[in-house]
This record gives sequence, structure tokens and C-alpha cells, in this order.
Amino acid sequence: MSLYLAIFDGENDVAGWVFGHYSDFGCFRDTIAAKLRSEDYPTLMTHTDCDGDWSTAQLPNLRSELDSIAAGFRRLPAEDPKQGFEHTAQYRQGARSLYECFHNVDGENIFEALIALCDEGIRLKQPITFQ
Repeated sequence: MSLYLAIFDGENDVAGWVFGHYSDFGCFRDTIAAKLRSEDYPTLMTHTDCDGDWSTAQLPNLRSELDSIAAGFRRLPAEDPKQGFEHTAQYRQGARSLYECFHNVDGENIFEALIALCDEGIRLKQPITFQ
């Protein structure tokens, strides 16, 4: 089953993309926990991986956490995600750091896509919804 992250304006989604499988989201967080101090990222790390949302009040914290995690991952060597992201292996070809090893189904870097979604949610004053 796929995880779709979106910003809605009423019934219409105004921004969104498919993260990948729900297990990919888990793999992403497992990698963060293994490589960095997961307690430093409560907005990302404690969110359920099923239906729900990151509220508009949480988005600035989430964005800050993603910036920090991205900086940490840029300093770590590239490696294939364990038990996840198999469908995006082609986007990791030639990766120079762990930051470059995580992509959504469209091939966008997960950090860049999530940060852009945070910025859009902040701009529109709308939460990021998990579906």
C-alpha cells in the first residue's frame, strides 16, 4: 500500500506526492534512528505512519528537523536503504552521500520534496495529510 502525502484545500489536493510504501516511511525513520539521534527529531519520528497529519503548527518544526537530518545525511556515505525503497534504486546510482539515497516514487529527493511540502503547507496554512 502506498503512502500519499498531500495538502488539501477543502476537497481538492493542492500539492502532494507518493512517498512510496508505508514500509519505506518506516525504513526512512529507521535509518534516521540508526545514524542520528532520533530524539532530536520528535515531529518526524513520533508521527504515526498511518492516516493523520502534521498540523500547521508542527510544520515549522518538521521543516527544521528535516534540514538538520539532511545536513547529517550529507556527511554520511551513501548506502542502499535496508528493507525499503527498492522501487527507487535507479535514482541512487552514483549517490555520494546518504542524503542522495532516498527518493519518492517520482524520483524526487525525499528531503527536498518534504521540505517543499512543508513550505507550501506553511504558505497555505494547511496541514500535510497522510493518506
